[in-house]
Amino acid sequence: MKKLIPFFILIFIITACNKSIDSEEYKGKTLSIGVIGLAPEVQEKEIIDFDEIKFSDIENKNIISKYDAVIITEENLSEASKPIYKAIYKKSKIPFFFIKSKKSYIPFTEDDISYDDALDFNNGEYATGILYSDKKLKWWTYGLYNDVENRDNIEDVYTRIFQTISDN
Repeated sequence: MKKLIPFFILIFIITACNKSIDSEEYKGKTLSIGVIGLAPEVQEKEIIDFDEIKFSDIENKNIISKYDAVIITEENLSEASKPIYKAIYKKSKIPFFFIKSKKSYIPFTEDDISYDDALDFNNGEYATGILYSDKKLKWWTYGLYNDVENRDNIEDVYTRIFQTISDN
């Protein structure tokens, strides 16, 4: 029995230090998502279609209507907070997701606040989503498992985003 104690301690330490989540894949309908920036690596490659687009594309109703959602990556967040795009978000029938925004949804919804001027929230969010429905704002936040940024945890965030898109 004494020989088994170190074994159980080792198992406990290994399981307690787990830094990744083992999440199930999104298995809903096929989604078409526009991405301003580089398309992410996801586990649902067969049913998620990413198109890399530009800000000018979201201004065109014929182009934007092809997508179930738009993802805007970290390096594009300042541009995404410009008033012209805030007006588009408010009228859009699809959700927009902002990756690695440390400022929540505020700079993308409040007319007088830019991304650069908004306060940092540093609340562990990896992604934030918004959708206006009947002129009311719906928003979502997605954190990383154990606040650890690794491939599995990022894929889990995208899986939850896909489910949100499907549900809305």
